[in-house]
Amino acid sequence: MMFSMTSLAARTPAWLLGIALIVAVSLSNSLPASGADEDDTVVARVNGMEIRFSDLLLAEEETAQALANVPEDVKFEYLLSLLIDRVIVSSDARTKGLTDDPGVQRRMAYYENKALRDVYWTQLISSRISDEAAKEFYDAQIGSVEPQEEIKARHILVATEEEAQSVIDALGAGGDFEALAKEHSTGPSGAEGGDLGYFTAGTMVAEFNDAAFALQAGEISAPVKTKFGWHVIKVEDRRVQEVPGFDLVKDQVIEALAQQEGRTMMDEMRAAAAIEIVGAEGEGTRPLIAPQE
Repeated sequence: MMFSMTSLAARTPAWLLGIALIVAVSLSNSLPASGADEDDTVVARVNGMEIRFSDLLLAEEETAQALANVPEDVKFEYLLSLLIDRVIVSSDARTKGLTDDPGVQRRMAYYENKALRDVYWTQLISSRISDEAAKEFYDAQIGSVEPQEEIKARHILVATEEEAQSVIDALGAGGDFEALAKEHSTGPSGAEGGDLGYFTAGTMVAEFNDAAFALQAGEISAPVKTKFGWHVIKVEDRRVQEVPGFDLVKDQVIEALAQQEGRTMMDEMRAAAAIEIVGAEGEGTRPLIAPQE
């Protein structure tokens, strides 16, 4: 039987899967509580030793960056082969008495700390996050945001001012802006009739921005020069940008809240710990260039 790598993880709440702060959240939270859990399917056996779906999820976590762009079916086959080889070699190592080898013990201690941290950290973050807390966070953030005006515009990009003026003359004679953009524009939006969609002030280069936001809906600009060439701009609509509702951005809100709570919690735990960095001067603070918890 072939499984999708996302089929088990899909049973995990989407908001928890989205917390980028906790590398292990989506995987450890979707792992079954016990080997008997009906969701933790046995996918292979090697000399009687079971490999379960939870093992695949942990292997996916371990290789996430390297396999980021690998198709799901190929990823499944690769990870399963990886685990099969690992079981074969590790079983042989046990029979050779390597469990007491200092190198093995050192690695086991390292991964024990990692496993404890990942699972416990997930539990701590989860205990601080709720729909109610996320809604309060959303309301506080939205309350401090000034609504922005946005415009919907099209443009035609050409090489010279003369070409831009020729386009304007064609428009004045009844030409269709979208058709002229498809025919003349050298910009990437030309194939879509010059459509730029909605955008807020400051999104485009300064000369384009100033000219576009000076127009009312339905108006067409004079030739506008930027570093890209000469533009003819048409504004089709102006509106105040809508604030997305909580339900629409709930996942992002919870991710942002989790990041905030994680930073606060880690700072508290560090403050309570006796940290000594041997050979370093001053307090043991984490470098700003390092990944933040």
